[in-house]
Amino acid sequence: MADTAATIEYFKKLLKVIHYDADLTFLDVKLIKKSKIDDVLCCILATLPDTYKKLMRQKEGDKFDSILCYKLMFKALKRKFLFNSNVYLVETNNAIKFATNVLKTLEKDIEKIERDYD
Repeated sequence: MADTAATIEYFKKLLKVIHYDADLTFLDVKLIKKSKIDDVLCCILATLPDTYKKLMRQKEGDKFDSILCYKLMFKALKRKFLFNSNVYLVETNNAIKFATNVLKTLEKDIEKIERDYD
């Protein structure tokens, strides 16, 4: 089984970026620098197992809660901001909700994927 501790730590780091590193906050929307979000997302992807990443690209992967929530979190995080291309328009509540759901289901899903697809 893959070591998911590093991935979980990076998700916690992502949650900290969402909570504390906003350049501007307006209601449920925060402007966060692209580099901060992209760096953490890159680390998350680097620590995920290869079979998990393959399923993320396939429609079949949507039956796993963590993969579905990851895709929804990705959409909530990486909305383009019209006036500045160096920041993302982050839907805070959705991004936090989906990131915590990924954290809850990630270990169980990775175990199942490695057992069934390896």
